[in-house]
Amino acid sequence: MTSSAAASVYRIFKRAEGAAPVRSIVIAMAIAAASLTAIGVIRVQRQHDVLRLGYQLDREAELVQKEREVKRRLEVELATLTAPERIRKLATQLGMTTVAPDKIRIVDVPSRKKVAAQ
Repeated sequence: MTSSAAASVYRIFKRAEGAAPVRSIVIAMAIAAASLTAIGVIRVQRQHDVLRLGYQLDREAELVQKEREVKRRLEVELATLTAPERIRKLATQLGMTTVAPDKIRIVDVPSRKKVAAQ
């Protein structure tokens, strides 16, 4: 290093009362490097969390779609099984006939608690 280069470096670190101690400069640079490294690590961690949550959201959305499809199929099955025409046809095959409204009796079934208490 030439003397003019050394003088310019000296002027950079020169204080009003004299030359700056090298130790304080090294400490300041180490703190700055550690801070920048910590900021970088935190930023990468946040990006990783965003990516992981995005994948998790995608999996959950697929699960919701599958559950909606199952629900739709079950609703179709329920509508098919409870169709009045189907029930009427099955009842006829089993030998059941329609009953006149005046022959319908409503039977009151006591609850289990009342039966157990008697």
